[in-house]
Amino acid sequence: MERRPHIPPLAALHAFMAYARTGGIRRAATALGVDHAVVSRHLRDLEATLGIALRDRGREGGLTPQGQAYHARIAPLLDGLARATADIRGQAPRITLTCSHGIAYHWLLPRLSTFRALHPDVEVMLRPVDSDCRFDPDRIDPTLHADIRYINDRQPAIDQPRVRSLPLARPLVFPVASPACLRRLAHPLRTPADLLHAPLLIEDDDTEWRLWFAAQSVEVERITGHNRLWQAHLALAAARAGEGIALANAYLLENDLHTGQLVRVTTTDMPLHAAGLGTYVLRTTEQTWQARAFVRLRTWLETQFGTEAGQVVTSDHHPARKKRLPTRS
Repeated sequence: MERRPHIPPLAALHAFMAYARTGGIRRAATALGVDHAVVSRHLRDLEATLGIALRDRGREGGLTPQGQAYHARIAPLLDGLARATADIRGQAPRITLTCSHGIAYHWLLPRLSTFRALHPDVEVMLRPVDSDCRFDPDRIDPTLHADIRYINDRQPAIDQPRVRSLPLARPLVFPVASPACLRRLAHPLRTPADLLHAPLLIEDDDTEWRLWFAAQSVEVERITGHNRLWQAHLALAAARAGEGIALANAYLLENDLHTGQLVRVTTTDMPLHAAGLGTYVLRTTEQTWQARAFVRLRTWLETQFGTEAGQVVTSDHHPARKKRLPTRS
């Protein structure tokens, strides 16, 4: 009979993975929902089985170089085991796709039925969230997780080990408002600088507006005295209610511009330029990146972002005057 190397108990491997992920025995115990003595015992048993020290017992804690090497080898294997178990049970591959509320409600949700029709064997759960997603590359979970996030040009790059990213689109950004709001303006908009005296709708901070004004050759250090909202989704809701002028892109405005509920703001003496101020980025772990179900979703997203948004029809002050708006710079 062929003799195979001894495989450590899964409980010990789970404890080791949790320790590697959290960096501490008590934190690993909390993550697993067990007593810290259980995690400590599993780690001691695993080290005895392997005949090597996995934990760095110095002040910094963490893994020894041998522990890091072992972790890098077994993490994808345990992940594959979890997915193979889900497959043999007949569970459909499930992808949780997180993204901001605006792109979820106004652009992605109406299109997901197309993906489901093409790939009925892949389950996608769309989950709008406000904050950037932090991935856990070591988590053993048959559920695939990916995130779409808009990153403006002044945001620091999101750098996580063993996380892959793909730029999907760099949309053109421009100001919009309701026709009623524009009629109520106290002063006419002749130049881009005149917008500084109009009721601007600002998201969590004024970065996007300052980037846009810089693209119009209007340098401004800080934009104050305007309505501040949490996110683009709320800013557009306020713009529909006639409360002010918001910055947005065609991915967020398809229906509003078709119906004329929001119109593109213009000036009389100088044109306003749509500007690429950031990028929609798809991110996930290296393991998910290679999964067959996610490859299908990733390919579909590239196609949708690259073609469909370019067909959005927009209008300026006069809803009857329509033209095609490019969505890539």
